[in-house]
Amino acid sequence: MAKKKNCDYCPNKASVTIEGKNLCPKHYFHKLSQVEVPFGPKSKRENHWSVLLRDLRIEARLTQRELARRTRMSQRTIADYENMLDPRQLSIYKVERLLNEMGYDLDAVLVKKDV
Repeated sequence: MAKKKNCDYCPNKASVTIEGKNLCPKHYFHKLSQVEVPFGPKSKRENHWSVLLRDLRIEARLTQRELARRTRMSQRTIADYENMLDPRQLSIYKVERLLNEMGYDLDAVLVKKDV
């Protein structure tokens, strides 16, 4: 069995290795702020669906496991939705279930574009 490595930036145990650096969860999420997100060349990290879903879940004081149980989804699905580096294709129906369970409603607003 391989011995767990320490984070390159602190004494915590590393959970991932990115670009040759061993990172704990704290530094992994810090690293995300420096990564171009997959929703377009000018997307801001804080406007990404993955971050929004994670932040709303944390605000609702739910773990991924608790939210999965309440919505009858797998914890893996929720984790995939919250993964910024390789996000899973969003199902609008599942996103609506997640938001409803956290006390939010999904609305659509028509925005007319100048042609």
